[in-house]
Amino acid sequence: MNFKEVMALAKRRGIFQPAYEPYGGVAGLLDYGPIGVRMRRKIIELWRQQFVIETGALELEGSVIGPEALFQASGHLSEFDDLLVECNECKKLHRADHLIEGGSGLEKEALVAEIAKIACGCGGALGAPRPFNLMFDTSIGAGRGAAGYLRPETAQGIFQAFPWLLRQNRGKLPLIAAQVGRAFRNEIAPRQGPLRLREFTQMEVESFFLSDAEPALLSDVNEIVVSLLPAGGGVVEAPVSEMLTKGIIASHQVATWLARSCKFIQSCGVPPAKLRFRQHGQHEMAHYSSDCWDGEVETSVGWVEVVGIAHRGDYDLKSHAVASGREMRVPIGSASRQVERWAPNKRSIGKKFKSGAGEVLELLEGGAGPGTVVEVAGKQVELGEEYFIIETSKEVDLAFPLVVEPSFGLDRLLYTVLETTWRSEGGRCWLALPEAVGPYSALVAPLMIKDGLGARAEEIHRELHRNGMDVYLDTAGSIGRRYARADEIGVPLAITIDHRTLEDGSVTIRERDSTKQERKPIEDIRVR
Repeated sequence: MNFKEVMALAKRRGIFQPAYEPYGGVAGLLDYGPIGVRMRRKIIELWRQQFVIETGALELEGSVIGPEALFQASGHLSEFDDLLVECNECKKLHRADHLIEGGSGLEKEALVAEIAKIACGCGGALGAPRPFNLMFDTSIGAGRGAAGYLRPETAQGIFQAFPWLLRQNRGKLPLIAAQVGRAFRNEIAPRQGPLRLREFTQMEVESFFLSDAEPALLSDVNEIVVSLLPAGGGVVEAPVSEMLTKGIIASHQVATWLARSCKFIQSCGVPPAKLRFRQHGQHEMAHYSSDCWDGEVETSVGWVEVVGIAHRGDYDLKSHAVASGREMRVPIGSASRQVERWAPNKRSIGKKFKSGAGEVLELLEGGAGPGTVVEVAGKQVELGEEYFIIETSKEVDLAFPLVVEPSFGLDRLLYTVLETTWRSEGGRCWLALPEAVGPYSALVAPLMIKDGLGARAEEIHRELHRNGMDVYLDTAGSIGRRYARADEIGVPLAITIDHRTLEDGSVTIRERDSTKQERKPIEDIRVR
């Protein structure tokens, strides 16, 4: 199945289509239909099972709008750019790295040099590349308001909330925080449907810990076999624990989340042979990252990134601590030490300086001792020991936690699942979706409407719903056409009601992939 066929299937079967289609559509925006909404929800719930419930993660749902100060601190205002190129003739705008084959792998200087050698498709000369910030700006409040932006990633909402989340975690590390939500990037030239969007959904985890030397908590995935393409080249396939031992992956945390990501993508239906994890070269690395591996799926349009596992170090927490003035460090170990420090003697300072005492105390903030010279009422005064006392306190060493982030793009993942699970054989086509991500558990279909079969099908449909089965009823067209429609959206089972159902209460169960059928009492039907 190729890209055009996936897009046609998506529109035909109510999975997704371009947004605002009656108005010509808007590039980079999608509407999800009834089937697409169900598939997305199933993928999110599978992700929550594996990344939230199984890991004990804390969930957050943050605002999609952030103040300017947040994105100044995160580096997005200064670093979150793509190179924009404008044709001097037709005025069409291009993303620079899309004009050159392999452009995304070039450093900025090399890309600029290559752009100078080519022309626009209209034959016109291209202008010099210039940076274009990808964030959508907005105004917060009435009138001129305060400057704000739609978030380009969900991660910053977690980082700024770290002190709050740490309290919810009883002040302990490791701490795992998770969030599903919309993010926005004003892409220069979005194309290829769900693969390059201006509004998209992320499923992100931020794993906070103190040392890369610490074994990761989630050792249950360490023996998962992964296919890696290190920055140095050459595909390697082995258990993730072996990749750690050989130093191909440097961090226990990166290895653990990479393995968990591999398991999740495959459980969505992507074949192992079409999945790899490619390490970023130094010139590809984001401004906050010291190591990054992209989980990529092989498709008809090339390798598509569906997850990035980034080692963000302490960049984000340190940046937000400096910008906000909030403490975002945590104690190292449980040992404390007793510390003696000079502190102002407020009584003696008050007696000496009277109305100027407040000014003196303000000058002494931040630490001072005997011999300190202060200026009061235009005079310099040296303070002796009588103006200070010794205070004793207990202190611990503090450090900023490190962070590893597995960040999934839901829209891209759904596309790759659709393309890689499509099967065609003997004139029949179907999506071989795992039941966990299929839109329904089963189709309920009467052989025909008459002779009471339609009414009995409706009763069985209601009964199965009451029993917790996610089924749907289809009575339109021949039974073969109904099977074909169910196959195209990946429904694993079809429950057929026929005349024998009225006699003994049994139904025919048809399995999607093999098309084999068997007879069962309706009471025996359960979700597989």
